[in-house]
Amino acid sequence: MDWGKRRSVTVILVLVAVLVAAVLVYSYLPKASTSGTSSGNPPGNNPQCKGTAACFTDTVTYIVDGDTLDVGSTRIRLALVNSPEVGQPGYTEAKQFTAQTCPVGSSALVDEDDGQTGGSYGRMIAVVNCGGVNLNAALLSSGNAVLVTYYCSVSEFADEPWTGCP
Repeated sequence: MDWGKRRSVTVILVLVAVLVAAVLVYSYLPKASTSGTSSGNPPGNNPQCKGTAACFTDTVTYIVDGDTLDVGSTRIRLALVNSPEVGQPGYTEAKQFTAQTCPVGSSALVDEDDGQTGGSYGRMIAVVNCGGVNLNAALLSSGNAVLVTYYCSVSEFADEPWTGCP
């Protein structure tokens, strides 16, 4: 192999190594943030946790139904919303809506409800944001869930406009 070809091969190998290193570094960067720094969402669409209860970002691992999903190893019951149960009209649509808004494998920001830290049947009560979308609010506005007014008196989120709490 002559000197020119060796130099070309060396340059190509160095470029490939730099590209692989850049991809590896990028893949380990945080995908979402709870500290208010940018997470790739458009300005004004960067959800943050409020209150003092648990707050974390993890991967959606399972959709139970319209108002319950697993994020990491934590089962989440969405605060202030209720979707149809198995066998009720609208069950399939609500579950599909949740699966489309927060697909398995996607990143989710979970903000536990300060007013309901005791949970419900082993589930954490929370607001879940996927891709900058508040799943709780989206379920309500889409008609795939209804507001559970009973919890308006205790939920930390009751004063947010999306809830419709009295």
